[in-house]
Amino acid sequence: MPTPRKLTLLAAIAGSLLLVGLALLVAVDAVSVTAAVVLGAIATVLAAQVLAVATVRRVDGKALRIDNRAKRYEAELAQVKAATERLDRRLAEMVELLREHGHRRDEDLQAILVSLGEDRLAAMPRRTEVEEMVHELLPRLAAVEARTGQGRPEGAA
Repeated sequence: MPTPRKLTLLAAIAGSLLLVGLALLVAVDAVSVTAAVVLGAIATVLAAQVLAVATVRRVDGKALRIDNRAKRYEAELAQVKAATERLDRRLAEMVELLREHGHRRDEDLQAILVSLGEDRLAAMPRRTEVEEMVHELLPRLAAVEARTGQGRPEGAA
């Protein structure tokens, strides 16, 4: 498609040739001056229409390319939007999994602490039982040692 500059140059050349041709026709008395002016005006209007149509086609072509580019960008944006939605869903799943893991860890720690507390609570009565047994056995042990010490000679150990 010719550019507007080329079309303008072509119209100027064609217009100049038309004016020269009309001037020759008027000089030879083949056409009256009024008819030559009317033909010149018609040619000027026709040239303006051709230039307008060429410009409109060029602008229409640019608009079509812009429209195609906008549609391509919209399609790319739709792909990006879909990808971000997938990432958002995946991140939400990860956050939920991390929360569940945190809850499980807290429950495990709580169970460990409870278990330690239960062991400690269970150990306290055993300790008192063992202390009571030791207090009961110490006098008996002392008595047994005293008896065995009497039966033995003092030099024998």
